[in-house]
Order: sequence, then C-alpha cells, then structure tokens
Amino acid sequence: MCSKVVGHKKQKDFFKKILTSGRLSHSYIFSGISGIGKKLFARELARSILCSKGSFFSECDCQNCMHVKSGTYADLYEYEGKELKIENIRAISESAGMTGLFGRWKIFILDAVERLSNGANIVAGNAFLKTLEEPGEDCLFILITSKYDTILPTIRSRCSVINFSPLSDNEVKEVAGFYNRSISDEIVNLSAGSIERAFLIDDLKLFNILEDINNKDFKKFAWYILNIDDILVFKAAIEFLYPYALQEYKSSGKGIYIRYGEYILEILRSLNYNVNMDLAKHDFVSKTIEVFGERI
Repeated sequence: MCSKVVGHKKQKDFFKKILTSGRLSHSYIFSGISGIGKKLFARELARSILCSKGSFFSECDCQNCMHVKSGTYADLYEYEGKELKIENIRAISESAGMTGLFGRWKIFILDAVERLSNGANIVAGNAFLKTLEEPGEDCLFILITSKYDTILPTIRSRCSVINFSPLSDNEVKEVAGFYNRSISDEIVNLSAGSIERAFLIDDLKLFNILEDINNKDFKKFAWYILNIDDILVFKAAIEFLYPYALQEYKSSGKGIYIRYGEYILEILRSLNYNVNMDLAKHDFVSKTIEVFGERI
C-alpha cells in the first residue's frame, strides 16, 4: 500500500507551522472530493504528531512510527464511515475521557463523517457532538468527508475546516505508479483529479461508455447500464459522466449539458434513499440518450 502523500503542499506547510508553534486545535474537518488522499494525509499527520524523533511526513523508524504504520498504536483510533454507529461513538467518547497510554495525544480519525447526519445515525451524530463540545486536552479529532455540506452544522461549527484540492494530472499518474498501474491520459483527464476515480474508470471499463455515446451506439450503452446489479457500480457510472457533461458545456456553451449535470447530482442524491434502482437505471438511460442524442 502506498504511504507517501502526493501533493497537498499547502496543507503540509500549514500543519508544519501549527505543530512548530504548538497551536494544534482539537478538531479538524478534511474536506474534498473522494480519492485524493485525505485519509492518507490524516494518517501521516497523526504519525508526525506522535513521532518521538520529530519527523514530519518523512520516513522514520522510531517505535511510535512503527506502531502507527502497523496499526498497533494504542492511542490512535480509526473508524470507517460504516462503523460510525452509536455503539462506536460511545466507545470513542469513553476513550476520549481516559488517560492516554503512550504520549500526549489521543488521535481519532473518522472517515465519511457525513454519515453521522443520516437519519439512521442522527442519534450517533448528536452523541458525537457532545464529545466534540468538551474534548479532552489530549484529544485530536480528524473528520474526513467528501460531502461537507451534509455534515451536521453543529459539528461543522466546532471544527476547523481544511480544504483539499484534486490532484494534478501528473500527481494522479505518480500515485498510480506506486500501485504499479499505468493510467492512460484519457482516463487521467476524466478522473477529475481523483486516483480512486481513475482506478474505477479503468477497472469498470467506464471509458467504453463514452465510446458508445460518441459512436451513437446507444443500444450498447443501454445494455451496459441496465445490466448493472450493484448500486455502487451504478453510482460510479453516473458520476463518471458528470465531468464529461461539464466538458461538453464548456466546449459548446449549450445549457442542456448543465441541466444534465444537475440531473446527475439529483439522481445521485436519490440513490442514497430507498429508490427503485431498476426505475432509476431506465430513467438515466432515457435522459442520457435524450441529451447526447440531441447533440448528434
């Protein structure tokens, strides 16, 4: 697994100054599109804070760094979005109130923290808010999101926001190289600066969708979409066409592509709820043929 943070120099410089001055806050939100290294940055920041030799985003073999890398550092807690349930939030609150085992800081990294705003997890979100309101002096919370606007306003107001920009084309290629993968310039261009998106386009052969549209082969396009049975793959296919629609608008100036982009965002929002995926797939196919068929 790649452990080197590529890009995000501005954010590195910011935290280096903060750590040097000793003015680290107790809660941060790392905001930006998915697949640009926010979680990796959080892990490396945690390692830098906990490092006994004072290294900063650089290799170190001290005992603390080795424990962080192996996932065995007792005062570093990491939760994925699907783990942000009330029982784990209570465990976080309990751990935050205890004395750390190793050093000055107990660090909590929570990924996809917007999930605490969902109806089913709202109780967990309110419980976590209480922990944020009175953090221990030795607690640092790093909340990661690609949907900042959906986070509970009460949680947002208690955190410093660090915005992360998409990776450059060269940075996407550099990260792909760490995984021994070669990504074409066309896929990099459509990745919107997200290595996750680039890999998804490559793995699912989503680039073929554009070929089908450009070749007017809507039958093949429809077959691909209508035979998707995984909602995550369906979302990926929809998201894939969003930057393409914006590119078409920039090159043609036609408002139909902006409206199509808005339609994509709306259907993605609807898929977060209990909608009929078959109906959504048919609607998406019809709308796409309507938009790009008119262009042709």
